[in-house]
Amino acid sequence: MSIYQRIASLVPKRVTNAFQRELRYVGISVNETRFVGFVALFGFGIAIAVAVNLYLFFEISPIISFALAFLGFGGGIYYWLSQMADNEGKGVEKTLPDVLELISSNIKSGLTAERALFASARPEFGVLSEELKNASKEIMSGERLENALMVLPEKIKSKSLERAIWLLVQGIKSGGEIADLLLQLGSDLREENSMKEEISANISMYVILIFAAALLGAPLLFGINSLIVGTIIEQTSSVSISPQQMEEYRTMSSVGRFMGVPTINITESFVVIFSLAALVITALFASFTIGAMAAGSEKEGIKYIPLMLIGSIALFFIVRIVLGGILGSLATAL
Repeated sequence: MSIYQRIASLVPKRVTNAFQRELRYVGISVNETRFVGFVALFGFGIAIAVAVNLYLFFEISPIISFALAFLGFGGGIYYWLSQMADNEGKGVEKTLPDVLELISSNIKSGLTAERALFASARPEFGVLSEELKNASKEIMSGERLENALMVLPEKIKSKSLERAIWLLVQGIKSGGEIADLLLQLGSDLREENSMKEEISANISMYVILIFAAALLGAPLLFGINSLIVGTIIEQTSSVSISPQQMEEYRTMSSVGRFMGVPTINITESFVVIFSLAALVITALFASFTIGAMAAGSEKEGIKYIPLMLIGSIALFFIVRIVLGGILGSLATAL
């Protein structure tokens, strides 16, 4: 047993199975335990380096930085594999109606099922073409038609393909006409794809509004708010209050204590940190929402997170710098 396999044995089986599934979808023929062990070992080394450097230069807790770096590296590799599989699946879903209708036409022209599958495996159909050829070879070697077809969803990550194959297999088992069933499936899938495109076009305005709110609106509001709060705190800090007045403020009502100057215990740095935390949370949830609305999966929004984070935080500090310069020049002029 290699060192990678020993390390992989320490990883939860559920994680190993998840990597195995994604590797199978993208067509990478590598031992999944060795791959998981390599990712774990390499991620451990990167996490150690990140934790040490962040602690030495920024005094950030090494435990937190190590955990985030390790999980981020492993999660990034898994997300990359998952995205590759999803992209291949989406490509298959676009061409699947044409493939099914072509197979139906070949069967109606007199070809057997295995010959129809092989003849329909055209290069423009991409990864589905190779899988059709493999299924055709399995049938020729004596495998049952429905068993050979059920392998396709295990190699291609597509819910539409999985449903279509399941319906086709059920039709074959019940003795239905394969050619007519394939033709109807292709027509239904084409209609489903058109409906998805129409829905995507209808929600594009909502996606733009979420982008604008998270990328422009929130940084502008938080930037202006933090600067105004800092200015107010700076002005009120110069107000001198006698001990007698301080005692009077302490005996005020709850509303009065909230409005009283001595009870305000907020600094500008606290407001800035709070604003940055709010921007990060807003960017994360906005990205997930866009992914769910535009592609039907929150995972699809992960690719928007870097843009949201960098753009919103950069605009936040730009607003503070520009507005601070304007206010400073006005104060000097007055």
